[in-house]
Amino acid sequence: MPLNSAEKIMVAKKFLNFSNEDFSWKFDGVSYEFKAGQEIFLEDFKAEHFAKHLIDREINKLGKRTDYAPLRAELLAKCFPTDEVVTPLEALNLNEKAKVVKKKKVEPEFEELKESKKK
Repeated sequence: MPLNSAEKIMVAKKFLNFSNEDFSWKFDGVSYEFKAGQEIFLEDFKAEHFAKHLIDREINKLGKRTDYAPLRAELLAKCFPTDEVVTPLEALNLNEKAKVVKKKKVEPEFEELKESKKK
């Protein structure tokens, strides 16, 4: 038996800020920021919302019309590098694991800082 719209299962999908610039936009009055190249699981409706606005920004930078379907389709594919969908709970867990990995990364000290510490 097919699901009606009220019975649809909520899923999360991977959204990628494919651009070389940070991207920020609001959803329901809340600001979101995506670093350049950042991948994150979002509820599908939020991912679609942010993809639309990221694509608009990138098309505007090219000086093209935002309703140019072939270019929109090409950029939409970049926003969603995989067809993988997960439950919202799995998305939270995956996003948290990604944050932990980033926090564990140790940046090497710069030589200038080493020199100033010696003085």
